[in-house]
Amino acid sequence: MKKIVYTVCSANHLAHCKTMANSFILFNPGYELLIVLIDQVNERFNLSSFDPYKILEISELNVPDFDLMAAQYSVIELNCAMKPFVAQWIFKQYQPDLLLYIDSDTWVFSSFEGVENSLLENDLVITPHFTHPYPDNHLLPRERDILRSGLYNAGFLGMRNTANTHDFLSWWAGHMKSECYYNFAEGMGVDQIWINMVPLLFKRVQIDDNPGLNVAYWNLHERKINEKEGDYWVNQDHRLVFLHISGYQFNEPSNISRHQNRYSFLDHPVLQELFAVYVTQVKENGYDFYSALSCAYAIPKKKSRGIMKTLNQMIRPLGIKISDL
Repeated sequence: MKKIVYTVCSANHLAHCKTMANSFILFNPGYELLIVLIDQVNERFNLSSFDPYKILEISELNVPDFDLMAAQYSVIELNCAMKPFVAQWIFKQYQPDLLLYIDSDTWVFSSFEGVENSLLENDLVITPHFTHPYPDNHLLPRERDILRSGLYNAGFLGMRNTANTHDFLSWWAGHMKSECYYNFAEGMGVDQIWINMVPLLFKRVQIDDNPGLNVAYWNLHERKINEKEGDYWVNQDHRLVFLHISGYQFNEPSNISRHQNRYSFLDHPVLQELFAVYVTQVKENGYDFYSALSCAYAIPKKKSRGIMKTLNQMIRPLGIKISDL
């Protein structure tokens, strides 16, 4: 069985990306790992330093309407928008049986065998942000914050090479052309908000509620990490598969994530120990150098986005969008 895992990132996140890649392959050696750079190398660093992982610049994939998307999206929006296009390209070029997407700010602790088993019977595997209510509605994140940003986390996705999966990717990519931006007032939460509809629109979708998957600030109210004889477990009896270290800032090491005020490391001492090790590994993988690099596609967006929005409003009565032209 041919298995590939991929991620997307800009150059400033390459130290995180290498840390994720090393941890993933350590526990999942049967995968080929691809890093798609939503950026340009421009001789700023040596790609051979990432061996054995393959790095591809997004320009090599010839994504349709890429220049149009780069002109209207911020760097993070553009990274999010590229996920389905990259998956389509990988399926076409490599023909894997299984394809996983994983964000660069994750850290893997064990095998993805459970996900693979799910993909023997399902075409898509997604993970919910949480499965138990928050104990209150005044600390962050709140349940309404999850509603507006998406019920499922788009930092991980499992896919099997089937017609159903290709239909999903085509549908998702269609929305990414002009509807992958942050505007919560409009109900827009980049690529992630669209995953809400996937279990309704597509067949054989597994909502994997394994507590060991996608442990992050948004589900710490229901998941506690402990260590037993060198292995890490969630809620005592579920192996920790991966942490999603979202919103953690190296210059604020006492804060689990800038997106929350619900918990501190005092509530999660094992997590604090793990974050300290993670920071050390990311720094050893070149954090100081890569984090200072700017993205080649980081151009002023406000004016271009305003023009795009105005033009879309003008032609909306015709039943088309700029991205359709």
